[in-house]
Amino acid sequence: MKKQITKIVMIALSITIFTSCEKDTNDVFVSEGNYENGYFVTNEGNFNSGNGSISFVSNEGNVEDNVFASVNLAPLETIGDVVQSMTIIGKNAYIIVNGSAKIEVASLDSMINLATITGLTSPRYISSVSENKAYVTDWGVGVQVIDLNTNEITSTITTGDGSEDIVVSNGFAYVCNLGGWGLDNTVSIIDIASDMVVSNLVVGDKPNSVVVDVNGDVWVLTGGHTEYDANWNVISETEGNLVRISNNYIVDSYSFSVGNHPENLVINSDGNILYYSDGSFSKEVYAFNINDNQLSSNSLISKSFYGLGCANGYLYGTDAVDYVQNGWSFQYSTEGILLDSVQVGIIPGGYCFN
Repeated sequence: MKKQITKIVMIALSITIFTSCEKDTNDVFVSEGNYENGYFVTNEGNFNSGNGSISFVSNEGNVEDNVFASVNLAPLETIGDVVQSMTIIGKNAYIIVNGSAKIEVASLDSMINLATITGLTSPRYISSVSENKAYVTDWGVGVQVIDLNTNEITSTITTGDGSEDIVVSNGFAYVCNLGGWGLDNTVSIIDIASDMVVSNLVVGDKPNSVVVDVNGDVWVLTGGHTEYDANWNVISETEGNLVRISNNYIVDSYSFSVGNHPENLVINSDGNILYYSDGSFSKEVYAFNINDNQLSSNSLISKSFYGLGCANGYLYGTDAVDYVQNGWSFQYSTEGILLDSVQVGIIPGGYCFN
């Protein structure tokens, strides 16, 4: 549940524009099967309801829902409780099902199940770190090391609390320690050759997303932290930050207005333009050139999204609507012009591109 718990609490209290953007080009593989020309949407489903799913949207705008369940499971069954994320590694799709504490491994060309990885606590994201090895962030545990040949956990790396997003650059993995159910403000840097943490950098409260730029530098977005009293009144808030890490040291940091809580950092394929959602009420989309010396005050898209994705020169944003009914996926041009919208599953939270 990417942000579902936070969203539920907020409810109870009451994109990236790009010239081709992506989260992690290391894990992209163009398939030759049924799911080549289009993109996947990971639908969390309702917490504890077990109705998470995956939708596939073709380039023509046709939607196929429950693509994993329809191939592998009996009718009316689903993939599990809270589909958190999906990543393509080689010829396979790794589908992280957070609430069910598992990873389903499927052949990308057919979505036929190949293996199920268990022994996890609360998995979030996966990234390949070498040809035969991947790291899985796992709340309450740290990082699980996966053998991609056997699809088994081989070891565990202790990081900060609530390990979340992860990227790899220059022989190191950078893990955002969001805090899980508590609070953390660090990024753990792991030497992927030894599987050992070599540093924990303090970047700001609740680092939630991370990307690598054209120079190999790592950019981290922190959301800041809000503390409430017993009546859900705000007691205090800390600012969010955009932080640049170079050679495993913090070299730049830019602060957002207190109360905005930025999130969903992504980068274009040229590796020089960052995009993110920001704002106290409406999470509008902003851009930042890696050579800029201040944050922009003008948004590129004046709409709030639950999740962001980008690929092939388009921006994609999800709308979870009321977190009960089916949500929507929106496609935008690089100029921020709405091109298409399609209905997908319940609580669409993320994207996976071929």
